[in-house]
Formats: sequence, structure tokens, C-alpha cells
Amino acid sequence: MTKQGMPRGLGHDLYLDRWSQGDQDTDFRRRGPVNDQVIVGDIPQEPPGFQPRARLLAELNRAEGSVSVVHGAKGMRGVGKTQLAAAYARDRRAEGWRLVAWVTAENPWSLTSGLVAVAEAMGVGDRHTVRGAAEAGLAVRQHLESDGSRCLVVFDGAEDPEFLRPFIPVTGEARVLITSARPSLADLGVNVGVDIFSPEEALSLLTSRTGLTDASGAAAVAAELGYLPLALTQAVTAIDLKHLNYGRYLRRLRAMPADYLGLGGGHLYPQRAAQAISLSLDAVRATDGGELCAALMEILAVLSAAGVRRELLHAAGQAGSLVRSRRRSSAAADVVDRAVDQLAGQSLITLSLNGQNVVAHQLVTRVIREVMAQRGRLAAVCRAAASVLDARAEALAASPDRQGIRDIPQQIMALQENTAVSADADDELARSLLGLRLWALYHLNELGDSAPQAVAVGEPLMEDLERVLGPDHPDTLSARNSLAVAYRAAGRAADAIRLHEKTLAARERVRGPDHPSTLSSRNNLAVAYRAAGRAADAAALHQQVLAVRERVLGPDHPDTRASRNKLAAAYRAAGQAADAIPLYEQVLATLERLRGPDHLSTLGPRSDLANAYRTAGRAADAVALHEQVLAARERLLGPDHPDTLSSRNNLAASYHAAGQDNR
Repeated sequence: MTKQGMPRGLGHDLYLDRWSQGDQDTDFRRRGPVNDQVIVGDIPQEPPGFQPRARLLAELNRAEGSVSVVHGAKGMRGVGKTQLAAAYARDRRAEGWRLVAWVTAENPWSLTSGLVAVAEAMGVGDRHTVRGAAEAGLAVRQHLESDGSRCLVVFDGAEDPEFLRPFIPVTGEARVLITSARPSLADLGVNVGVDIFSPEEALSLLTSRTGLTDASGAAAVAAELGYLPLALTQAVTAIDLKHLNYGRYLRRLRAMPADYLGLGGGHLYPQRAAQAISLSLDAVRATDGGELCAALMEILAVLSAAGVRRELLHAAGQAGSLVRSRRRSSAAADVVDRAVDQLAGQSLITLSLNGQNVVAHQLVTRVIREVMAQRGRLAAVCRAAASVLDARAEALAASPDRQGIRDIPQQIMALQENTAVSADADDELARSLLGLRLWALYHLNELGDSAPQAVAVGEPLMEDLERVLGPDHPDTLSARNSLAVAYRAAGRAADAIRLHEKTLAARERVRGPDHPSTLSSRNNLAVAYRAAGRAADAAALHQQVLAVRERVLGPDHPDTRASRNKLAAAYRAAGQAADAIPLYEQVLATLERLRGPDHLSTLGPRSDLANAYRTAGRAADAVALHEQVLAARERLLGPDHPDTLSSRNNLAASYHAAGQDNR
């Protein structure tokens, strides 16, 4: 975090250098996937000692071409629903199915993020063609309904049936699995109940993993743990690392407090499950390298239950957030990787097939959080996680890594939720969370397909910033600007204009009329006016911004060129193509002089000028320029790139305007 506890640089103009913000006459289309098989999402690896549960897999196999809801019998958690679905997904992947997609569906953040990833991978929608993650999900559903043969989508950990229902195919041959502990999801498909292990399955797991042949002792442990798969895997870890026999393990288990961590009667986990997890964690902590393993588990416990990217754990190690020893200040990536692999081998975490997503079971992370809270460590771990997320969020600003960017808001909101239960939270942590929420809003806006989520983050953030920092604080103004951007993307033009006007007035009063942040606000208000059909008002504001930037920055500065382009676009939208043309010509001439006529950056402005020529009735001039742009994009980007397709569409429109429909 910065000294002020807020992210740097969030007051900049969100639209300034986006040449295609509504000015080109585009017709974006996407190719289908290049490879025959598309794998999307974080399908879990097979865990150590996995019990195949052949009867349940056979039941899933018999239900091809339908929707199955995999649920715990009697609402029980920890029975292996996710691992059963993962085994089914791995089998379909091995059989070469066209699509195998894994979507974590436990909250709207992870569900919509996963659906967007599926849409982009399938080639049925991207940020150019789809306005919002919900539309991406609907595009996936429609595609699966029309062409879903040998396609599988798993919605793991679903919580809200009404949120999930619109995205489930109702016709066609696509295969859908939904895992959930919620009885309310039962009507979404054919129910497949997953129960506790049979005595034979429990005995097989214990004896194969521990190497102990005492069948009666194994049976006693299995019965004590209620045959719950999650608890049994934790027992294996403690028995193995502590070199215990079954009898000694049972004595340690029974010595735990009767109502451990408040998980008493009526909870969906047997009481012994939490106790088994605690014994397992204690055993890992006592091993060589156990300190790093324990620190990793603590970080995982305060971040998203959908998983944490390995590179984020690397960043935590590099920042020293995983090191408690005074002899070391950081942990290298390879050291962190060894600890991650150790934890996976001991069944405390699960890795995705590519090894890049790290997931800890929700009961495991709950036990860790409660232990940290008892020891007064929860706030300190949350502060460490906040620092790592802040650095990661800043590093991803303007990055092309959309999946990494998409992960940031999810991690931030999970951290906020887990911090809320910390009795030792302080002002530093609260301020860090405000800064992280501002980052989340920024990144959601930058994604361009997450307006509802951005609004959901931005509205309470605005209230908190105004209360804590005041209505005119720079960070409050940045948040207000970003929320206005989110409103505009969500189709709430009046709300966007109201906030942009309020932000502009405050910045003019606090910073002065020519301050860069004031110019940014004036530009954003102009963009909102234009989106609302107030082209003349937009042009007036763009004229003001351009005049200041020409005077302060010079005529060739990138911000000045962008302002000139925006003014030209506003003129064209207002029906003043003749006024727009000289500005477009100036922008293009400057770029050709600075970068050369064949540079990729000149193609957007050349296309803008051609469109203005066509609007002004100069169809022949428009044709000549669009032919140049199309030829360059075919050479530089390929014939099927979205920008190439846009150029082809624009050239066709210009041929029509010139009376050359036979071309």
C-alpha cells in the first residue's frame, strides 16, 4: 500500500486513449477455438488415496446429455462431491470431449468470472461483443443448447439456484454437473446423492495411505470420524507425520475439547472433523519446513475459497509475508512451490490440473481462521494478505492478463469478508481494505464486462470513503469517478452523469480548472453526455479539454491527440462531420509523422477519418482509406482478427455509399 493506504493513480482518464470507444462502425465476430478440445477452469487434480466410488461415477455416466445435481446426502459437507465431479471431468478430458469447463459457482464473483472465461475460450463472446458477464453466460448456454455434443460444464459449489438457473442449458446434448450442499438446488436436474464412505472405502483409504495393517484399529478410527472422507484424509496426515498407530491417534483425537471451535450439534460437519483437521495442521507445523506450510495455510484461509493463484503465493513469499524467522526476510518461488506440493501431498490443499490454482477445503480454512482469532493473529495475517494483494493489483494495472485481473476483485472481496470476523482488526487494516476495494472497482471497470459487479463494489465503497475520508478527498473523488464509469457501463446514464458532474465540480473547486484530474473528470463527463445522446454538450466539454492540453502539453502529446480524437467523435455524433474531418486529419497526420504510415497505431485513426468521410458524403475518399486499413490489418493481424473483420465491414458500408455494391 502507499503511505496513504490507497492505491496510486486511480484518478486517470479511463477512456482517454481508447480509439474505438463507440466511433468505429464495428462488426466484431470471433473465430471458434483453434484446437479441437477446449479445457477451461481449474479442474482439480486427483488427490492422494482417491477412492474412485465407481457406483456414483457409473450413475453419472448413465445420465449423459442431461443436468445432474451432485449433493451431499442429508446436506452433509465434506463427503467428496467436488472430487466426484472432478473425476468425471478428468475422464471426459481424457476421452477428448470438445469442451470440459470447470466453473466455481459458490458466489456471483466466481460464477460470472468463470462463465466469461468459458465464453472467451469457446469463441462465443468477448468484451467487444458481450456487454456484461451475464450476457457471456447466456451466450455459453445458447451455444451449448445448439451445439453441445461432447461438451461438459461443471458448476462447483453452487449456492444460489436463482442466480445459476439462467445459465443452465434446457435443451440439447450438453452435459452439466452441479455440485452443491444446498437442498434448494435439487430441482435443477437429476439428483445424485453422495454419502459418507462405506466401511470398505474408509478402510481402503486408511490402510493404503498409512501402511498400517491393523484392520480393527482402522475400523475404530473410521467409525470415530463418522466415515467422513474429509476427516479421514486429515487423520491420514496426522498418523503419517506423527508416526502414530490407530490407537494413539484415537486417544489424541478424543482428548480434544468436546465442542471444538464452537462446531457443536446441528452443524453440517461431525464434531470430530474439525478436531481431525486441527491435529493434521499441528502435525504439518511440526515438520521440517512446517513454518512455511503453516503460513501458506493462513494466507489461503483469508483469501478466496475458489482458490489462490500460485503466482500470488510466490508474491507473498517474495514480500516476506510467509516468513516468521528473523534469519530470513523472504521465501523464493521454488521454496514456496515445495511447500505447496508438500501440503497437496498431505491432503490439506488441492491443486488444479495445471498446478496453478491452490484450493483449501472450506472447513479447513474455517478451523485455521478460528485458531488465528483465538491467538490474536487473524488481523496480522489479513494485513499481510492485503499488502500482497495491493502490490499484485498495482502490478496488473493496464496488464493484458485478463484472468489475473479478474482474480483480483474476487480475492479482495473474500479478504474483506474474512476480515469482518476479526476482533483485533485496527484502523490500518480498515484503511488497507478501503484501498483494495478501490483497486477492485478499478479492475472491474477495466475488464469492460463486469458492470454489475463494479456497481455492487462501488456503491458501498463510496459511502465508506465519504464517511471516513470526506466527500472531497482525492480517493473519494477517484471512487466516485470509477462508480460513474460503472453506472455508464451498466446502462445507468443518468446516474453516471450525476456522479461525473459532482466529481467535476469538486475537482474544479479543490484542484483548479486546469489540473490533470479535473481535465480527466471533464473528459469523462463528456463521454457520458455523448453516450446519453447529448453530443453538443459533449463537444463543448471536449473543446475545453483540448484547449487546455494544447496549451499545457503541446499539440503532439498523446493526451492532446486523444482529446482531439474525442472532440472529432463528438462532432460526428452531433451530425457535424465537416467539423470532425479536420481534427481526424490532424490526428492521423501527427501519428504518421511520429510512427510512420504503416504503424498499427495509425489504423484506428485512419478508419475514424474514413468513417467521417463517408458520413460527410465523401464516399470515394472513405473507400480509399478503408481499403488501406483493411490491407494493413490483413497483413499485420491476419484475416480473422476482430479488427480485420471490422475493417471489412466498414469497407463494405463505404462501397455501398459509393454505389459500388458489386465490389
